[in-house]
Amino acid sequence: MHFSIVKLMLIKMKRSFSFIFFVFSVSCIAFASGGAQDFRQYFLVQTWPPVYCQVHRPEPCRIKPSKFVLHGLWPVNSSGRSSTNTNNQTINVPAMLESNKSFAAEMNKFWPSLTRNENEQFWKREWKHHGRGQPNLPPEEYFRTAITLVKAANLEAAFRDAGINPDGDKLNPRKYTRAINPRYGTTPLFKCLNRSLLMEVTLCVDVQATNFVSCIARPSSLSRCRRKIIWAL
Repeated sequence: MHFSIVKLMLIKMKRSFSFIFFVFSVSCIAFASGGAQDFRQYFLVQTWPPVYCQVHRPEPCRIKPSKFVLHGLWPVNSSGRSSTNTNNQTINVPAMLESNKSFAAEMNKFWPSLTRNENEQFWKREWKHHGRGQPNLPPEEYFRTAITLVKAANLEAAFRDAGINPDGDKLNPRKYTRAINPRYGTTPLFKCLNRSLLMEVTLCVDVQATNFVSCIARPSSLSRCRRKIIWAL
């Protein structure tokens, strides 16, 4: 009798563990695909090299252009956070560029790696960590779209037209925002070094990657900037 009760309990425990494992497995599958399902917009992130290169002194910048360059086109979820890769699609960067030399030249001009010796390794990494986190654009279209967007978002022209120059003046972030918002219809997100030196500017783009839109993320979540921002060489 005692043996039968124990045996019954073991059977129940086995069923319970099987059910828990099933629920856990389904949850993991849902989580793995959630990045693409929760895709809401893109971050178009542009870097200001003179300041960015101050951060990477252990690995010095091999180039330091005095112009904004593209850091990446990153998918964003409903929480306003950048989504990581959700698929295993690989990319053959040399083959992609070999077919179109003018496109390769634009990639090198607008999206150079500041620290790596080979731009292609940098682009491959961007696709692996960010490009695969969105479901809409295949690899080559993803890179072409990023270049189209960064050419459209001329931050230096927007700043200079508003009387803002990289001369080290301390300015209210609202002045930078007023330079960008009327031109692109979006409020930028700023990232600073030491809470004041402008290092990156992010504009948000819709899921079709065709229009600039309001950002889901709060400015404070990315800014790391104080009340005054310095744009300097």
